Amino acid sequence: MGLGLFALLATFVAADPTSKVTFSSSPFTDEAFNTVNARNFVQLGRWSTDEWNLYLVNLPFSLLQAAWFGLVGVGIVQARLIAIACVSLTAAALIWDLRGVVDRASAVFAGLAFAASGLVLVYGRLAFLEDMVVLGLVLGTAVLARDDRLTWRWGALSGAWYAVAIGAKPSAGFAVAGILIAVAATLAWRDRAARRWAAGALAIIAMSGLVWAMVIWLPNRDAVAMDLRIWATENLSLAPGDMARSAWGYVTGENDHLYGTMLGPLLALGAAGLAAVALLRGRLSRAQARLASVSIGWLALGFGILLIASYRPNRYVLPLVPPLAILAALGLHVGRQWLRDALSGRAADAPDQPATPPDRASGGLGRARRTRLLAERWAVPALVVAVTVAAIAPGLAWYASWARQATYNLPAIQDRFASAVPAGESVAGRESALYLMKSRAITLITQPGGGPANGGDLYTRGVLWYLLPVDDPAPPGVSDTVWSARQKVLCADYGGATECLFHVP
Repeated sequence: MGLGLFALLATFVAADPTSKVTFSSSPFTDEAFNTVNARNFVQLGRWSTDEWNLYLVNLPFSLLQAAWFGLVGVGIVQARLIAIACVSLTAAALIWDLRGVVDRASAVFAGLAFAASGLVLVYGRLAFLEDMVVLGLVLGTAVLARDDRLTWRWGALSGAWYAVAIGAKPSAGFAVAGILIAVAATLAWRDRAARRWAAGALAIIAMSGLVWAMVIWLPNRDAVAMDLRIWATENLSLAPGDMARSAWGYVTGENDHLYGTMLGPLLALGAAGLAAVALLRGRLSRAQARLASVSIGWLALGFGILLIASYRPNRYVLPLVPPLAILAALGLHVGRQWLRDALSGRAADAPDQPATPPDRASGGLGRARRTRLLAERWAVPALVVAVTVAAIAPGLAWYASWARQATYNLPAIQDRFASAVPAGESVAGRESALYLMKSRAITLITQPGGGPANGGDLYTRGVLWYLLPVDDPAPPGVSDTVWSARQKVLCADYGGATECLFHVP
């Protein structure tokens, strides 16, 4: 499964994102925002060249990207391969996690449901932080699939993976909190082994946070504060009326295309799985019940914060795809058991009974029994096929449609701009780190309206190169006289905009 998903995404690794899946411009900007510090380290020998220092708050992601860039070179294709590897490993880990808890078909279904989710097919191919987050969350939770792993040491391993997820994107802390609260509420109060696991996980998470605070935050408090201002602003209102309106809007329409092919099929299957687990909970083993509980906690806090958030692009939901796949797989597993027992004439919770002897008077099995055996033989596989098709068909159909129309502009843009600016020169512009990723220029990411990082007059600080939309006015500090004498060096179209590299005297 992991290799299959890797091949599916890597085949189109050089393709440009689509502009039709989110209101956010992030597919065309955030890949450079996320990787610029790793690129700086490899190309320029230092993480920081300006006020854009997100590596301080996504450290595991930046470290991995820098190591990979150092091995294979810098570029958007290389950056995306790390993300593809993360989601591919996640799909494999889901199956590995579940195959000892549910039947093989249900475990494979979980991997397929994750891999074919529209969110994974869109963002799992781009250099996004969420791809590392899902891997850390799934590997941390995989420990809970076995009863003999409820120990302090295994809890510490879970905590380490959760710390990686939080370190890659701090908002992953909500999902981790949901998992830990679920363990505390359903297991730890009555199970000493679960308490040991939780203690180990919490200890490593707390230790990781303390190390980050001492090594990263204390020496770089101003830079971290700037990073917080770079992040999208959230205007959370805790007034009951405002929260109710926000939640209602998210459920009814302000969800950034989630309820279509992006997540709609898996949401429905996850809800059906939850219902099946609730109705047939007497059939659940300890490990199955534990995974169901943590998946519910994971979803409750993960979706809960989005219900009241003011900025919630659909990529924020990518870390919630695994628990939906787990619940759907658990529901499929117990549903198959119930259906098999119902068709064979056994009571739902009755032990297996010996088969009824054939009706000798009829010379073999009676017609009613033959009909029942035939239904049992075909109905259960039919159920598996039906839910699997429902899980994977919409996402794969969308992906095939997109792939037929995909463009491949960005790698060519990066190649063209690689030598356009002399090494060591500074280039300012929102897309500077994206277009000049392969160059050895210093890229100063600016934001529309003079956003917090690298704002103000850069011209008097010696910046003579600007990458801007072709019709933009003069940058701050550049007089009209100087701007009118600018030289247009290169232009390129990407993400529906034409950006040009200008050199000013």
